[in-house]
Amino acid sequence: MDQNTNDYALEEEQYAEEVGSVAFESALIKFLSTQTEEAILAFNSYIEARVETETFLKDLCKTYPEFEKLLREEMSLLQKELAEIVPD
Repeated sequence: MDQNTNDYALEEEQYAEEVGSVAFESALIKFLSTQTEEAILAFNSYIEARVETETFLKDLCKTYPEFEKLLREEMSLLQKELAEIVPD
């Protein structure tokens, strides 16, 4: 693999992380806006206790299926928007 290929792969990975982060933040805002103060505190505690684990996102979605639904919706919307901007 040459340097250009490595650079491109790294850029793609960074871009994917940024897109995922945008979708996560959007889902988070939507999810938290529907929760009680007590539920928000519990959710935040859950995240703080597990954010560094390898299976964080998988576990979060399993524990909070409503959040998973919103996250999937946000990812889908973002993919559609990106497809309109950057055609194949």
